[in-house]
Amino acid sequence: MIGTHSAEGSGESPMRALHALTAALGTIALASCGTAPDGIALRIVDVFDDATVSGTVDVAPGEPTAWRFDGNGAIGLPDPPEPSEDDDEEENAEEPEDLTDTFGWRALNDVEDLEVVDGQLVGTTGELPVLHAVRPENVLDENDILHAVEISMRVSAGSQLGVRFSGASKLDEERTLRSVRESAEDPLHADLEPGDEFHTYRLENPGQSFSAGGTRNILIRPTDVADAEFAIESVRLIAQKEHLRSIPSGPGWQGLDNVFRETIVSRAPESVSLDLTLPDTPWLDLAVGTVEDHPVTFDVRVDDASIWQRTVTLPRRWEPQRIDLSAFNGQDITLTLSLDGAEDGLVGYWGTPVVRNSGAEFVPNADNITEARAALADGGARAPQGVIIFLGDTLRHDHLDAWGHSRETAPTLTALAENGVRFADPISPGTWTKVAVPSLMSGVYPTSTGILGPPDRLSSSATTLAEAFRRAGYATFGTSSVPFTGRLSNLHQGMEVLHERASIDNDSLGHSSSKTARTYVDRFLTWLDDRHDVPFFAFLHAFDPHDRYEPYPPYDLLYAAADGKERHETDLEAVNDSLGEERRRADGNRFDPERFPNREELEAAGVDADAYAAHQLDWYDGSIRGMDAEVARLMEGLEQRGLAADTLLTFVSDHGEEFLDHGWGWHGNTVYGEAVNVPLLMHWPGVLPSGLIVEDTVETLSMMPTLLELAGVPVPELVQGQSLLPLIASPEDPAATGWVERAAFTERKRIPSNRERALDDVDQYAVVLDGWKLVQNVDPPEEMTEWELYNHAEDPINHHDVAADHPEIVERLKDALAERLRYAEARKLPTDEDAAADMSPEEIQRLRSLGYMR
Repeated sequence: MIGTHSAEGSGESPMRALHALTAALGTIALASCGTAPDGIALRIVDVFDDATVSGTVDVAPGEPTAWRFDGNGAIGLPDPPEPSEDDDEEENAEEPEDLTDTFGWRALNDVEDLEVVDGQLVGTTGELPVLHAVRPENVLDENDILHAVEISMRVSAGSQLGVRFSGASKLDEERTLRSVRESAEDPLHADLEPGDEFHTYRLENPGQSFSAGGTRNILIRPTDVADAEFAIESVRLIAQKEHLRSIPSGPGWQGLDNVFRETIVSRAPESVSLDLTLPDTPWLDLAVGTVEDHPVTFDVRVDDASIWQRTVTLPRRWEPQRIDLSAFNGQDITLTLSLDGAEDGLVGYWGTPVVRNSGAEFVPNADNITEARAALADGGARAPQGVIIFLGDTLRHDHLDAWGHSRETAPTLTALAENGVRFADPISPGTWTKVAVPSLMSGVYPTSTGILGPPDRLSSSATTLAEAFRRAGYATFGTSSVPFTGRLSNLHQGMEVLHERASIDNDSLGHSSSKTARTYVDRFLTWLDDRHDVPFFAFLHAFDPHDRYEPYPPYDLLYAAADGKERHETDLEAVNDSLGEERRRADGNRFDPERFPNREELEAAGVDADAYAAHQLDWYDGSIRGMDAEVARLMEGLEQRGLAADTLLTFVSDHGEEFLDHGWGWHGNTVYGEAVNVPLLMHWPGVLPSGLIVEDTVETLSMMPTLLELAGVPVPELVQGQSLLPLIASPEDPAATGWVERAAFTERKRIPSNRERALDDVDQYAVVLDGWKLVQNVDPPEEMTEWELYNHAEDPINHHDVAADHPEIVERLKDALAERLRYAEARKLPTDEDAAADMSPEEIQRLRSLGYMR
């Protein structure tokens, strides 16, 4: 038994999270997110409401870090510019602007009559109004995090207020304005309430961190319309330290050096006490850390006796601990987490505080053992101790030898496939990471998640794979190789610890910053050392196949010529010289045409397009081989820890990559085969059959329900993928164990942007069914057809449109595509705002503290 206890009897007060009860009706209910089955794990963050917090002292807040345009703010007038004393200076040299009258603020673009009147910064906006100020060097600790910006203002018209930052010592105004112009919204933004009254807007983004050092330049868009009059009373910068000292102690999602954990935040000299009933072989999983420069002492006590103590003197890093509680096994105890420091109010982080039970196993409920699961070798008798998803970003399956590539790019993956299950024809639900990975981790189509561009987040009403395994008592670990797979997309839901991409110091890598597998395999195995004796779930997102393609040695010259890099850089210089600003802006949705030129642009620059793509592919294949070596090291690490035989490993990719197959480079441009045909394989010795190849076309959206069914963990009702287990358990007759034949559905939608759109930049949908693939170009220009048909089996990259030859197949697949689209549109996830309508203020605050809701 593991749990909380009290004089009135046992009970639980778990963290609440949203999930749908009835997807068709869109009704939302609250359910327990954290209390694991007895005997596996007790997370202190989930039962914090039962804790007693003592020793809290009031700490006088410091003066707000703010510009006040009445002259009473902590940020004062800037020093007037000093006149140049260099007689030899060019006559036309630009003199520094005197901004003392406006407290350092200036009109960067489209603001007229900017001045301070009656203690307010006032002006009139044009079409793209931007205000700019340089933050004084003595304002904010450069090592701190900017938590929020608070602006008190009124404006006569408009719908959105925006703030962005630049850490440059000298602002590149042209580049900055281009970014503002093309962005659908700013990193920090708030809805305006136009009128004559002043409002205080607090702008924060739980999915993104802003280092204080990166906020040297502060840019404000006071409104998004022209001819509006605005008046600003103050602009306040709220640092993380200031924020943490102002809120009550409690659970939160906190990061140190961009490694984030479920955390209890407290302030010296507080103590957090909780009555617990310990299991048979208990230990406390804990990581401590602080943002303070002063020493902070952490003390863990059982029934008033100290059992572990640590003084942290180096801020902004975690110190993981495994604290033995076996002396108290099976007992009712009071666990106390105490904090002390030289000053009252110093902040301490108790990261991932979990009482775990060494040797405990997750035992599936008999009701969750399906017919397909029972048909496997073990009869459904056990769950895997470990579940690992290794996602190799940007990986098309035709560049893996297990899928027929002529080069031996991935011998480890081939061996895993030969001893596991390989799906021959998986289709990704999306064509770039931001869209595809939330769908993979939630089992919900992109149309239903509503995710289109970088600012979008997975609704808190979705249940992620990490959440499902967390509820089953598994320790959860994640890595993110790009912000799209971390908290920016709300994919930290259910993770106890998440390593964001910014946690990797690029300068220390010694190679391309896109190669992350080596670092993350190291970190995962280190994490696993303390959790080798409990159930665990890990999501390892490796970026190695992604641009920049050049691999590190010895893989850099495994396939590529020694002079290939020099020729490649010369080609890119030629393209850059030939591209004009008008062409760059006319490319619409495209990302960086200077780095990813299309065939037309290469040829216009006099570059051999085929040779250019061939060199990229040499590097691409080398990077895959380098990543495969890290998969081998992962398997070796599992073997050394005695876990290889009891770990369910899945290898998958989020999308493919385009190497001029249809004239384009990079990804996210089309739904053709090079973009959506991805690998999927599963390996679990003794349970999954060895060497099985599933030839059916499948959706990688189905990975989530398949893994949950294999583990005997309930599948959330909102999940839209269907388990692939019938194809594994009864390949000759999968319908007998529940398989339903349906089209594989994928989509590509334009990223929200204020850029001009290229004429051929259209939304696309596609389905694959019965060996055929139908592509729909939505509202195409005259020169583009709406419907394209391909023989998927013979033409997997989709080069030969045969729609005119098979009109009857086109009509049949049109119906299948329309059915899938209707299905996804009818099941759109509710927004957090809609879901919050049925929640209590306490529940909303809890989810916001963990970053699950804005």
